[in-house]
Amino acid sequence: MTQAVILAAGKGTRLQPLTLTKPKVLLKVAGKTLLQHNLEQLEGLADEVIVVVGYLGQQIRDALGQRFGKLRLRYVEQRVQDGSGGALLACRGLPPSASGPCQGGP
Repeated sequence: MTQAVILAAGKGTRLQPLTLTKPKVLLKVAGKTLLQHNLEQLEGLADEVIVVVGYLGQQIRDALGQRFGKLRLRYVEQRVQDGSGGALLACRGLPPSASGPCQGGP
C-alpha cells in the first residue's frame, strides 16, 4: 500500500481573517478546496492519504469523510502546534499496517 501524508494542522495565520472560522485547507480556489486540489494530484499515486489535522480539524474530517475517490483517508491529530516536524511525529502512533514516514522510528 502506498501512502502519502498531507500536513493540514496549521492555523493559517497569514490568511486571516479568512481562516478565523475555517482551516486553510478548506479555503476554495477555482471552485475546489486546497485539500481537494492536493488529493486530486495524489489519485493514482497513493492508495491511502494520512491527513494530519489540528486547528479546526473536525471541519476537515466532516468535509472529506473516510474516502476521496479511490483514496482511503486517515486522520491524525497534532495536539500541539509545533511545526511540520511535530506534525510528522504525530503519525508515529499509527498501527503497524501503516508504512512510510508515519510508521515511526528512525
